[in-house]
Amino acid sequence: MASLKLILTNAAGGALTDHVLVDLFSLRSSNQLQAAADITGSLQIDNIDISSGPFYRVMVTPANHRMVQQFVSLSESRVAKFTAALPVDPGKVRDISAPAFGKLKGKAKDMLSQAMVPRFNDGSGGFVQGPALYSALDAYPLLKACFLNITAKSASTRLPDDHCVLDHFLGLMRLEQDRLFLKVTAALVEETANSNSFRPVSADLHEPVPGYKIISSYKTFDHYGNLQLTFQRQGDSGTDYAVDVDIDDAQGIEHIFQVVHNISGPTNPYDIHEILLKQVPAVDGGYDFVFAKKAAAG
Repeated sequence: MASLKLILTNAAGGALTDHVLVDLFSLRSSNQLQAAADITGSLQIDNIDISSGPFYRVMVTPANHRMVQQFVSLSESRVAKFTAALPVDPGKVRDISAPAFGKLKGKAKDMLSQAMVPRFNDGSGGFVQGPALYSALDAYPLLKACFLNITAKSASTRLPDDHCVLDHFLGLMRLEQDRLFLKVTAALVEETANSNSFRPVSADLHEPVPGYKIISSYKTFDHYGNLQLTFQRQGDSGTDYAVDVDIDDAQGIEHIFQVVHNISGPTNPYDIHEILLKQVPAVDGGYDFVFAKKAAAG
């Protein structure tokens, strides 16, 4: 008989706290073993029959994180190890626990204080701005997560002028779950074009803000979770610039983490949160996930 110790972490590398269902499938016979437990980081399964062969496929199905699998080779009277980082399952996230407005970086606060987002108007011809806008995003956790992801990634991306991308952001114009539209300084367009952190890319899949025209698009060199800036200008020679900012998923969840199912549909900011945590150095959006109090794997 053999044993298997599962060592499971979240995307940040901390001990995974969740309810997990573990299935072991022998590759040489019909032997199958199943175990379920509430864990904090690890779980050991003993008395695994390897008389038909040492190779098993191990599938871990958590309640609040994505399913992962690996193939393991077991040995008689020894403890084999299965180590994996599990990204959150966006469908199981009820809310996020975000930092207070006062804890945001200065420019992130300015983006909100100078915001002119039609979706968030005050009903009397003005716009909801500053702390009030940030509070209004509590009802839209996907939008708030996207905002926090992008400001964190932009703060970590340096430019030739010795500033970061975030330093050049001005007021928000539109928020989506996968991108932000905002006004920017003219200097950001030039600094990005001259930066070794960015490469020019096609903007064919991007639509301009009404009244603006797309002039260029750049993307960082990250393998996954790269920052894309698609610049737009009002008029042919004006100095009023806007940018469409998004963070590319590019199937990062599937490749960075050994998830079982293919991921499809629009980019989910909770997936981006997990991808950014695996970058070197890690980029932390500054928020945590809130799950339902009770959940069962299945």
